[in-house]
Amino acid sequence: MKVCMICGAIFIPNKYHPSQKVCSSFKCRHIRQLLSQKEWREKNPDYFCYKDKKEKDLWAKKRYLYLKKWREKHREYFVQYRETKNKTNRENKI
Repeated sequence: MKVCMICGAIFIPNKYHPSQKVCSSFKCRHIRQLLSQKEWREKNPDYFCYKDKKEKDLWAKKRYLYLKKWREKHREYFVQYRETKNKTNRENKI
C-alpha cells in the first residue's frame, strides 16, 4: 500500500511497476505527467535548440535562391510540365 503524492489517497501499486508514485485516477496521472515534463525540461534546457533556427533559415534562403536560379535556367521544362499537367487534368475531368 502506498500514498498518492498528488491526492493523498491510499492505493496498491501496479505489480509491474512497484515504484508507482500516484494512484490510477486520471487527474493524478495527468498532474504527474505535467510535473514530469516540467522536471525534464528543466534538466534539458538545450533540447529544443532555437538558436539553430537562424542556421536553418539561412539554409532555406540559400536553397530558395538556388532553386530560383535553376527554374530560370530551365524555364522550358516548367512550361512543358505545366502544359502536360493541364492536359492530363483536363482529360481526367472528362
